[in-house]
Amino acid sequence: MVSAQQTARVTASGIGYLEYLPQGYKSNSNKYPLVISLHGVKEKGTSSTDRSRVLADLEKVDNVGLPKYVKSGKRYPFILISPQLKSNHGLWSGDYVMQVLNHVKKHLRIDDRRIYLTGLSLGGFGVWRAAGDYPDVFAAIAPICSGGNALKKANAIAAENLPAWGFHGSRDHIVSHNVTIKMVNAINASPRKPNPLAKATIFQGMGHSIWDKAYNETNLLNWMLSHRKGSPSSKDEPPKDESADGGSEEEDDNKANKAPVVKAGPDKTLTLPANAVNLQGSASDPDGEIVSYQWTKVSGGSANLSGANTEEFRARNLKAGTYVFRLTAKDNDGKAKSDDVRVIVKKSTKKKSSTSKKEENSKNKLPLASAGPDRVITLPDNSVTVNANASDKDGKIVSYQWVKTYGKRARLGGANSASVRISSLDEGHYIFRLRVKDNDGGVKDDFFKITVKPSDKKSGGKDDSKKSSAKRNARPVANAGPDIKIKISQGSVQLIGSARDPDGKIVSYQWRKIAGPGVTVRNARSPKTTLTNLREGRYYFALTVKDDKNATHVDKMALRVSK
Repeated sequence: MVSAQQTARVTASGIGYLEYLPQGYKSNSNKYPLVISLHGVKEKGTSSTDRSRVLADLEKVDNVGLPKYVKSGKRYPFILISPQLKSNHGLWSGDYVMQVLNHVKKHLRIDDRRIYLTGLSLGGFGVWRAAGDYPDVFAAIAPICSGGNALKKANAIAAENLPAWGFHGSRDHIVSHNVTIKMVNAINASPRKPNPLAKATIFQGMGHSIWDKAYNETNLLNWMLSHRKGSPSSKDEPPKDESADGGSEEEDDNKANKAPVVKAGPDKTLTLPANAVNLQGSASDPDGEIVSYQWTKVSGGSANLSGANTEEFRARNLKAGTYVFRLTAKDNDGKAKSDDVRVIVKKSTKKKSSTSKKEENSKNKLPLASAGPDRVITLPDNSVTVNANASDKDGKIVSYQWVKTYGKRARLGGANSASVRISSLDEGHYIFRLRVKDNDGGVKDDFFKITVKPSDKKSGGKDDSKKSSAKRNARPVANAGPDIKIKISQGSVQLIGSARDPDGKIVSYQWRKIAGPGVTVRNARSPKTTLTNLREGRYYFALTVKDDKNATHVDKMALRVSK
């Protein structure tokens, strides 16, 4: 079985993978770099180890990322191995990746000092986990929009001086970009500081699907190939290939790298009780690109800081006095440049009257907003009406706004009303946002998912369809419950699902996490499941139920964990 330039193969243990060999591989005896690419949750394959079933499911793997580019004709100067995670595995693990790696090393000429690991979404999380388990195996890693972090593995990655470059979108509503930032910061804060330091690139204004930009609009691949295991500062060039990424971007060694241009923004002045400020920096590189941002406090009193590794920086709980903050940006050749911004915090000139004290005690309370649970529909049904449930404790709701944040094209009727009609949906997954605003300018968002499944009706003669409809088993109906929002201090939460079967009984329940940071799921095979070891971020869970005739139904819900 061949997918464009890739060959579908199966390991001895029944794991499927796509194999790409660079041009000229079969005409020489050279050893080549190896890139292992880990896919996201949608590309999972069968849990079976039957060779024919494994090969059939491998067609999903080249729908996204590096194997997709190869399918469309892209050529690379390295061996590309794209394994498929089985559906009975919740997450990528180091042992799973090593099974595939050890198998291909027996059959291919691989340079052991140049083995690289990258992945997107669920696969990005797998990169952190596998690298933490086997940091001495890989020469460099690149997780993209990681579905979670592995903070306990940060010290192992740092101790091995494993180069790491993480990517995320600042408006990723599926997995917060803070997941990548926290992991990079944890590596750099390890007792044994890594050389080189881990770095993160946050694409401003972008959501979850950033892999095309990361792979095709940065020097990520050349960056990976420049490292050899055991030599973090090496700059070995990849094998020459006229069609390789970055082949037309090679610079003349005689040209000196130009420093980036950095602006921390204009100085600001505020007067107490206002004690927070947002600083919007910017940076550009005349002969390359910016790969990292770092804000630091140079002088001034105590303050709470956030967004230190992004362009937008926030300082809170400022005291009266003068602060100086510094933005340092680094380009892809390691050149750094800094700029300072001054923030003056003045004392309040007004005495608090009894009236002002009352006003202070009556700060606007944010409205409440809910779009209800996630929806699942089956074609030819391609529309759904969603009603907003919104209220304001100290005022009233003045506006509604519905927008699509992820998915194919869709029509929204009544996008600025309390009820929206979403139509013209195609098969796939969609994510929508409800935003409500109160009369004091307070804003609240809620997100929900719509899954559109293909039609399950089979064509046939009229007489046959009448007979089959009389005997057809009615599918069960699963209900994963409403979306939930909790504080991380709560520690755990219980998901309460339910199900009904119109013409039989429910025989099994199965909860599984489909996106989000790490979590422990207890009693996953019962209607009620308990989640522990939660992390800050957004999770998505699916409840699958089966009836006594083996028909199944899936319902999904979202969990948001905040500080």
